[in-house]
Amino acid sequence: MSMNRITAKKVFSVSLSDIECISDQEKILSSYSLYLIDESKMEGGKSDLLFFPKSEDEVISIISNLYEKRIPFTIQGGRTGIVGGAIPLTGALIIFDLMNNILDLGFDEQRKKWFVKLQPGVTLDELNSFLKYKDVKKLMNYDENSDILKSLLNLQNRIYYPVDPTESSAMIGGTVAANASGARSFKYGATRNWVKRLHVVLPNGYLLDIPRGKYFEENNEFIIICDEEEIHIPLPTYEMPKCKNAAGYYYKKGMDLIDLFIGSEGTLGVITEIELWLEDMPSILENILFFDTEESAIDFVVKLREDKRIHPEYIEFMDKNCINLLRLNEKKYPELNIKSIRDSAQAAISFGIQFQEDTLEQLFDVLDELTLSCNSSLDDGWCAETESEQIMFHKLRHAVPEIVNSIIAKRKNDYPMLHKLGTDMAVNNQHFKELMNYYHSLLNNNKLEYAIWGHIGDNHVHVNILPRNMDELKIGKELYLQFAMKVVSLRGTVSAEHGIGKIKKAYLKLMFGDKGIKEMIRVKKSIDKYWLLNKGNMFDN
Repeated sequence: MSMNRITAKKVFSVSLSDIECISDQEKILSSYSLYLIDESKMEGGKSDLLFFPKSEDEVISIISNLYEKRIPFTIQGGRTGIVGGAIPLTGALIIFDLMNNILDLGFDEQRKKWFVKLQPGVTLDELNSFLKYKDVKKLMNYDENSDILKSLLNLQNRIYYPVDPTESSAMIGGTVAANASGARSFKYGATRNWVKRLHVVLPNGYLLDIPRGKYFEENNEFIIICDEEEIHIPLPTYEMPKCKNAAGYYYKKGMDLIDLFIGSEGTLGVITEIELWLEDMPSILENILFFDTEESAIDFVVKLREDKRIHPEYIEFMDKNCINLLRLNEKKYPELNIKSIRDSAQAAISFGIQFQEDTLEQLFDVLDELTLSCNSSLDDGWCAETESEQIMFHKLRHAVPEIVNSIIAKRKNDYPMLHKLGTDMAVNNQHFKELMNYYHSLLNNNKLEYAIWGHIGDNHVHVNILPRNMDELKIGKELYLQFAMKVVSLRGTVSAEHGIGKIKKAYLKLMFGDKGIKEMIRVKKSIDKYWLLNKGNMFDN
């Protein structure tokens, strides 16, 4: 059989009457209204039915019933996304709050790697806590006599899931649907790299079991067999950007079927079970260095990234406006020692590096060489080795977005419709300096208040525009479009980690053009011919 053909199963489903469902509109609006919004704060959420399944079988039952009646439905995880993807516009809403079990742990003898099997409603926090404390009794399939679990409990080192999206309350299912990433994606890549297996329920209620490495593209298509019906999925022909990317359906010649569903923002199928690879947790030395110019900071990043003697886990950036915001708010964060940042600092780079005690001195010699070559010094930088010190570093990085949000919240008192504008764009290494100069030029020429921070190791920083009134908001939106056009001209991406959702559809079209959008819609229609699943995400209905 061809490697691009997969057989979907029609699983016997449970009775719909046994599944928790809220259908009373008054009750939905009064007691369940939080399920009609997400972190995007987009308005207009509406749903006639709220389902709270506890198992894969219940999800299949719900979707099969909705498919029969041609009722559209939206899938919802932790509502931590900022592009409106979890907000229902009509029909039913399937909520994964109760599908939050870690099912099992395994060890792959061939790869010598641990993996975890879980339901999509498990959060990143819950997974990381489970792994940190080896709380094996929480496993749904717990067996005290299991040799695998005994091996885990006897491990000297700690295993963890290295993908670290900023919002740790995000559900794993949502992170897979969005191909989420974070600071450590510089070294470990996005979620896609860590997905071993998926269960996906199609819009018609059939179930796919997709292990990585079994089904591959042939003749630019995949074929799904559902009893007597064959679903031919015509794949796109566009070229994906070479940089970090979370926009559009993934395509690559010879691609694995599992990658079509990862990052598809829940528009092709419903993820009901996930297997993720895990990693041994290394000892990390975390550092924050300060630079007198942004150019010196970027030069340091280039050298840090290219030096073969060290291998950073992550490289993060804060511009001079971030540092000034920290200084203005140092009394709110006394534990962060903000006053020790030298007065001349115009940019900061934070990074983490694996180390061993016997090579620590050599590591510092390399870092000293790199920092001095970029007119900085380890002497007035910060270093964290212990977990408590590293927590302080993370708090420092998160303090800036908190301050920005508080500024906008105050301004909303005078302008209720005001909001910040935050970019999510990335380019290849050779274009990053050009893009940064472009950002600063347009923002300064228009006299807008802004702060730039983010994942500079991947050339992926977030420009945050803080409008002071509605006129500045309008100008900010115009600049956002110009930024997107510039990034596309540099063959970058309009979304490196947040996805498209309902809010950024115009930018997806800008990036892929009419032809690319038509190719994606062809993929969507082949799997979801009645256009029932996650209406409004990525494309207009």
